[in-house]
Amino acid sequence: MQQLVRYFVSLLLPALVLSHDNSYRLPNALKPLHYDLRILTRLNGAHNLSFEGYVKIDFKVLHRTRAITLHAKELTLDEAHITLSPSPNGSGSYSISRIERNNTRELYTMHLAGELQIDEQYTLSIPFSAPLNANNVGYYSSSFSDARTNQTHYLAATQFSPTFARLAFPCFDEPHLRATFRITLGYHKNYTGLSNTPVSKCVDHETLEHYVWCEHEPLLSTSTYLVAYAVHNLTSVPVLQSETHNNVSFRSWMPPNALKDSSFSVHFAPKVLSYLEKLFQFAFPLGKVDQLALPTHKFSAMENWGLVTFKETRFAHYAEETTQNKESKARTMAHEYAHQWFGNLVALNWWNDLWLKEGPSTYFGYLTLDALMPEWGSLQRGIANDLDTFFYKDMFNDTIAISQDVQDANSILNQFSSHVYEKGSLTMRMLHKLLGDEVFYIGIRSYLKRHAYGSVKQADLWQALQEAADLKSPSASDIRWATVMDSWTLQKGYPLLTVLRNYSSNTVWLNQTRFKLAADSVEHSCWWIPLTFVNQRQLNFNETQPQSWLECPSSGKTLRLTNDSSPKEWIMLNPQVNSLFRVNYDERNWRMIIKTLNSDQYDSIHILNRAQLLDDLLMLSSNREQSYDLAFAMLEYLPRESEPLPWNRVLGVLNNRGVLLRGEQERIFRIFMRKLVTPLFVRAPQLSSVELITKSSPLIALYRLAYRESCRYDVAECISRADRFRHDDELYLRSMQVPVDYRGIVDCTNIEQGNNKLFQSIFEQFQNTNDDPKKSAWATALGCSRDFGQLKPFLDYLMQATDKLAYDYYVQTVTSALERKHIATQIADYILQHAKAINSKFSLKQIQILLNKIIGDLITELEDNQLRQQLRGLDKCEAQLQAALDRRDTNRYWLTERAEHFIKALTKYT
Repeated sequence: MQQLVRYFVSLLLPALVLSHDNSYRLPNALKPLHYDLRILTRLNGAHNLSFEGYVKIDFKVLHRTRAITLHAKELTLDEAHITLSPSPNGSGSYSISRIERNNTRELYTMHLAGELQIDEQYTLSIPFSAPLNANNVGYYSSSFSDARTNQTHYLAATQFSPTFARLAFPCFDEPHLRATFRITLGYHKNYTGLSNTPVSKCVDHETLEHYVWCEHEPLLSTSTYLVAYAVHNLTSVPVLQSETHNNVSFRSWMPPNALKDSSFSVHFAPKVLSYLEKLFQFAFPLGKVDQLALPTHKFSAMENWGLVTFKETRFAHYAEETTQNKESKARTMAHEYAHQWFGNLVALNWWNDLWLKEGPSTYFGYLTLDALMPEWGSLQRGIANDLDTFFYKDMFNDTIAISQDVQDANSILNQFSSHVYEKGSLTMRMLHKLLGDEVFYIGIRSYLKRHAYGSVKQADLWQALQEAADLKSPSASDIRWATVMDSWTLQKGYPLLTVLRNYSSNTVWLNQTRFKLAADSVEHSCWWIPLTFVNQRQLNFNETQPQSWLECPSSGKTLRLTNDSSPKEWIMLNPQVNSLFRVNYDERNWRMIIKTLNSDQYDSIHILNRAQLLDDLLMLSSNREQSYDLAFAMLEYLPRESEPLPWNRVLGVLNNRGVLLRGEQERIFRIFMRKLVTPLFVRAPQLSSVELITKSSPLIALYRLAYRESCRYDVAECISRADRFRHDDELYLRSMQVPVDYRGIVDCTNIEQGNNKLFQSIFEQFQNTNDDPKKSAWATALGCSRDFGQLKPFLDYLMQATDKLAYDYYVQTVTSALERKHIATQIADYILQHAKAINSKFSLKQIQILLNKIIGDLITELEDNQLRQQLRGLDKCEAQLQAALDRRDTNRYWLTERAEHFIKALTKYT
């Protein structure tokens, strides 16, 4: 009977696969082999920005079909001149009988009079045209002003990731459908044309005077979303050669005003590519890279092979810019060049595994910065920040698995969330730590070599790593890495591992459950958890490979500790937080850890573990797994802590609790926080001190934290130091006396203290500059105002803007204001009153942030039905509302059940 069922399924399968009536995916009947793409671009002033051309697609037939379906969106196709030609030896009738458009699914189907034959090749030719859009996607227009001539210059550039190539030419726009490309660009001779490959020849246009056709060298097999071209008159800097196998040459193009600020990026990129090529032991296959710094960009940057594009403000390193911003830009560059292997060389089979390119690119970007700029401490700080964000976000119901089903263009675009980047990076690091350097790199290099110019699923990565592990550690071959890692990538959340010691028998009992801030239901999630123990006598925090496993499923496990684990000394799991779980110990073990932290040996515990211990114990106290008395006993060690990472972690957790408090509880909390941060502030040099500027990046991060939190919680000396620079606000703004890393903190403090003249001065400066880093810092500072009447005109100004960057500034301002709560109710009302405009202008991510702030964090007490009624019909707001309500319920649980215990415990320290 089973054989019979399988037989009928096999008969039905081709029909099911080929049908796309209920799917956003293309039928798998055809495989593209090569595109010949010709594009003529017209940049004749603001009212004549357009392109036209044709594409010839060579494809192979995999299944018999009477239809050709590909992607096309917002293109005018010259249907009368579409042609379909068979291969030289083919035969049959291939006229198009009917054309069907599905705008919802962005599909274009040509129904044929005859049937295409399996294994035959055909060529489809389609003429098309469209205006250049202004949305920074597909083939779009942008412009810049030359300060010397006061002239506006127009340009055109592509942004095809993830599903925007179909806006520029008809194509099979799915990542696994790789093909080779030959691109020919037509444009006026006053412009420069760029594509993924160098120009091979140029000829004059047949009819248009002063226009040329420039054909580019063939592009190796690639996904449509990585095809790129641009027509522009940007300025270039001299070519640089990289120390790579192919001596890859780098050219960098940018508006003239960015030339003086782009030296770092120009020279850093070749070093990054060279480092990564050596790391992966796979030569970068192209001979050139053009870096294109564009006035506008959908994202921060895009990793197109041979033509890497950046938002100009993410490429230029301005003189008056914080260290944090400079590092962030360098991290973006390292990320994009890591993509040359993860995403470009090895493509995704489908967007559900987006993490498979974004996670490795983020992680190897950290490793690259750590190797090339070790003084920054980027690897440890990047991992610490990702851990902080992950452990907070993933304890709520609205979190998602990093590998999840996506279908339509919107869900694919929404997959590009910070969560996928951060958890993807942590997943790669987890593999690195658990397998060890040798096995990890053998597996990674094998994976890249095996799947070069192909596409993959996450199972392909697991297989490569499994083979490397089996080769080097045959004794561990009973561990199936696919089973282990699927438990981390295919489900949301993370586990809490409970560890109970039997001190007399020297054993431990372990059990796992999903950790949630408020356990509102029983979940049967489980993970394969690697078990690696560190004890007080043997501080082997660098030994991160698992000693044993807690399997899934499992009702618990008892393990015997080594003879070196004394009952009088603590044990600790998860050295360097190599895996993504929290740990709860019995109280006796917690007390012994706290004793070490409160001694001169506190730094014998790895810094990432110190940060995680603080986070774990505070969050375990939040959901009653532990007591707040125990958690605050651990905080007593903080005056000893000289590193920013533990401080940053604990202050983040406490601030998230404090924002929920009101009245007397809030007053007590602020007193406690003032006392907690004062010892940290005492270490910070004066704002005018040379020492404040010359310190390393980690110390700058520590001192910034000290000033920001101390001024926020009214440490008198902090406010006094900030005020000393405000006797003449205009003079201050011109002379920039305060070091740039601390200027935003000083601005915020003085505005919060009621400096109205400064508020107006910064508002005016904001309106008269295009300097993104300054505007970003000023937006946050203006949000520190205690006066909504003062802040409202600025919010109105941002709401009325057409530049999408303004909406980022709006979110920054509102977030800053809600962190201080002076005008929280008025801000919430303002957002809800403008919900319709916000829904139409803002991105889903921006709306998610706003709703989580004003609803999830209890800023507004409107009932669920009122909120649903108020946001009804606003698709983006409705999509994010339930998650915000769930978060509000979680926070209400804490206020009802735990806030009193929280205040009682911290009162002992006020």
